[in-house]
Amino acid sequence: MLSRRIILAALAATAVVGLLFGGLAGLVDGGGGGGGTAKAAATTGSGSPLPSAAPPSAAPSSAEPSASSASPSASKSPSATPKPLPQPGKVYTITSGGRAMDVAGGDKGDNTPVIFYAPGAGKTNQQWSVQAAADGYFYVISRVSNKCLDMRSGHAVQDDCGEARQQWMPQPRGNGFVLVNREGGGALGPGEKVKGEQGMGLVPAANGTVWTFTPVG
Repeated sequence: MLSRRIILAALAATAVVGLLFGGLAGLVDGGGGGGGTAKAAATTGSGSPLPSAAPPSAAPSSAEPSASSASPSASKSPSATPKPLPQPGKVYTITSGGRAMDVAGGDKGDNTPVIFYAPGAGKTNQQWSVQAAADGYFYVISRVSNKCLDMRSGHAVQDDCGEARQQWMPQPRGNGFVLVNREGGGALGPGEKVKGEQGMGLVPAANGTVWTFTPVG
């Protein structure tokens, strides 16, 4: 009878111990299940971890243009220096293209043709002075005859001074001047031949001969 009670007590104690261990195991498994759920929530359906959000990039700062990159301001080009006009009282040779303005044959008479001719040092029939008329016009006066460059019937000649058709305005062009006549506005240029030499006449101002005035002496 005593042995039977001892056996029953031992069985009961074993059952209690089993229950205690079972409860502890349940608690441990419950805690692990919660951790598994949290872990599963952090993964995608394929088991790959979700990418973490990239930190926002800093907004680019607006860099101010450096002084060297700034557009240069337009520089003012120097204005061309006006050519000095022929001066009254001075004596000049008047040339163009290697040919001189020449009183044909050095003749001192009226209506002597004025022609293009090869320059010659000291030739007074190729030397000219200017005298102011009015409104920017000049008389061009031969040194050999003291007569003015004149236009008669479309030909350049010399004659006594004082007529409007003997007045010329030197207009700067290129490296010299175009001589524009007061009557009609034509310019001095090539004309008809005179005894085999190139004469002078009036041509449109745009086609006028460009003359160089070179001081004598």
